[in-house]
Amino acid sequence: MYIINTSEFEETYNIKIVETNSYVPLDPANSDYQKVLDDIIEQGADCFEGDIPEELQAAADAKAATQEEI
Repeated sequence: MYIINTSEFEETYNIKIVETNSYVPLDPANSDYQKVLDDIIEQGADCFEGDIPEELQAAADAKAATQEEI
């Protein structure tokens, strides 16, 4: 499960992996970030505590569309 932590002072956020108490960088080249997208594609909002940010959902939707084309 993931939690989105938002900054009070900036309009940024990070993704926390609950099981490992670690954070995922918002970097498409990062394998953990790609795993988050895969989990969103497979499980939807059930893999998050709270709402999924729009841009993260859009990235997952784009990845899913690319996978369907293959």
